[in-house]
Amino acid sequence: MSQSGQSASTAGTTSPLSPGSLVGGRFQVEDTVRTDGLGFVLRAQDQKTQKPILLRVLREDLFDDEGLKRLREECRGAARLAHRSIAATYGVGVSGGAFVASEWVDGHSLSEVLAKRIAEGRPLSLRGAYNVVAHVCRALTAAHARTCHGALRPEVVWVTSAGRVKVADFGLSKALIESRGPDALPPPEQAALAPEVKAGAPPTPRSDIFGVGAILYQLLTGKSPAEGFVPPSQAHPEASEAIDEVLLRCLATDPSARFGSADEVRSALQPLVADAPEANAHDFDVDIDIDDGSEVSSPVAIAPAPGPAAAAPPGAAAAPPAPAGAKVAPPAPRPPPPARPAPPTATPKPAAPKVGQRVGLDAEFRTSLPGPAPAAGGADVDLGGLLAKITENDAPRWMVVKDGLDHGPFSGRELVELIVKSEVLPEHVLLNMDDGDRRPVSAHPELGEFVEQARLKREAEGRKAALAKAETSEKRTGLAKAAIAIGVFVVLGAGVAIFFATRETRSDQEIAEADLGDLFQRGQIDVEGTAGILPDPPPSGGGMRRTGGGGARPAGGFHGSYEDAMNVPIDLGDATGGGSQARLSPADVASTMNRNLNRIFGACVQPELRRGGSLGNVTIDIAIAGNGTVMGVSARAGSNEFKNCVRTQVRSIRFPTFPAPRMGARYAFSAG
Repeated sequence: MSQSGQSASTAGTTSPLSPGSLVGGRFQVEDTVRTDGLGFVLRAQDQKTQKPILLRVLREDLFDDEGLKRLREECRGAARLAHRSIAATYGVGVSGGAFVASEWVDGHSLSEVLAKRIAEGRPLSLRGAYNVVAHVCRALTAAHARTCHGALRPEVVWVTSAGRVKVADFGLSKALIESRGPDALPPPEQAALAPEVKAGAPPTPRSDIFGVGAILYQLLTGKSPAEGFVPPSQAHPEASEAIDEVLLRCLATDPSARFGSADEVRSALQPLVADAPEANAHDFDVDIDIDDGSEVSSPVAIAPAPGPAAAAPPGAAAAPPAPAGAKVAPPAPRPPPPARPAPPTATPKPAAPKVGQRVGLDAEFRTSLPGPAPAAGGADVDLGGLLAKITENDAPRWMVVKDGLDHGPFSGRELVELIVKSEVLPEHVLLNMDDGDRRPVSAHPELGEFVEQARLKREAEGRKAALAKAETSEKRTGLAKAAIAIGVFVVLGAGVAIFFATRETRSDQEIAEADLGDLFQRGQIDVEGTAGILPDPPPSGGGMRRTGGGGARPAGGFHGSYEDAMNVPIDLGDATGGGSQARLSPADVASTMNRNLNRIFGACVQPELRRGGSLGNVTIDIAIAGNGTVMGVSARAGSNEFKNCVRTQVRSIRFPTFPAPRMGARYAFSAG
């Protein structure tokens, strides 16, 4: 069933929030879309952006007080996730029962697609199944830096009408499993849960890997994992025994025997579908974005541009233009969606507010809501409205070119944050990966106000620093004049007073720096940097060698600096053997380094600042081996003590594995 229409199974049910009810002061309920084992799903409209919003009203018996607290915590974390394949979480509130506000996804869930294809007796193509799973893996890779899904299953994976794949219910699923256990889900949906989760253990990223395998298994065989394992190579005409092996590893009973990350699953599957026929629109009634191994895949054209009568539904993501020369597939006619059985009449329902009643949304999530925030102080410029325009159909599409390197991709919201923090400047070049537009930041009118905000912020900080410097200078001048006026007989007393005053000031400064360092260590100050990929140095003097052997092996191990490590001879493998040279993306490098940045601040940055050093923007060049270990590090700022400290800290970091023997990356962050 598409979320854009009302299911026949909801006929005669009572909506928990009547049409016209206002939720969170801005979401007006329009209709009840469907019911399921968790409660009701409603469509609402954001009164500020006029976009559709999904409201999931949960049964009152699902969460007790402790469970509601956990739900808030998990949804708070989910609201920070920003990825094109993750359905955004906007907020949570309570009115009789808890409800969660999230992104409206116009499309079909995989469970609905599978039911339809099974009824028609037509299997999905191998390439179509892979494309869906590959995007699910990319969503998990982005999420696992902060959290896990907890209950990944076909019911929470959606294919939109624009050909995008989105994973929904982040935050809600994890809180539900941790509070109520697997029995909170209907029995058919429990089949995709990992064995340890079914046994009562908390969900982890490794349990999400099991969910990936369960989804791929159902896409290829049309059967649930609970029905017993049938090798896909025996059930699908395009599947091979190698795919059986990948699935068995995903579905291993022991979590440690599964793949270590979602990206490893995608990398293992990609070469196995390289020779499979191209997917077509008949798989999902729409062409799915293809996964070509790059960070942002290029979607295949869905259909010719629609006329007025075929306008896209509100909130649907616009499809980027097809690549030059690409064939445009005509859309397949869509049969009416299958009806779902009506829910049991005994399902508890939250009390229904009256028409027009205002229902509160937790204030802690208001900053994550799409669209404009309330205007502050009667400002002439609606920054919220500008942000809503920039983040419309938000996805990581922006690459920033600075210092000769490509950084990103960033979403619109991330780009604005970097501009306001002056990490992206007006002269830096922006590349829109959806349409290929390349021009400086200053040439984008919608970004002009945020550039101005950054300039005002820098000027205010400059004035504050100048004032503090002037006050310090004035105090010192006054002390000098007083000392001369008092005369030689009180010089000793004045010296003693100055000594204690200086000692007290220095002590206060040391305490403040210690507190700041402690906050970095505990992760209470959120500092992030950006990353780019460095080109390989030209081969020289046997710096590289090709062998017929296996994977990448750093010859000679760690060699200290980045430059030394990149010149270490290394086995590239047989060039005719089909060895992949795929590497980590800038987002992979930035995510890994950001998770360790607080430790670098505490161990290296704070001591350097206490020594009187001035760092500003710190650039770190890193040589990374294919097994994820660090081969060499060079810091481009600070004293030798600081550079050695950074080298020591970064050497202990482990990056995701990748097929190429090694790669160079540059990471930059601001140190004040």
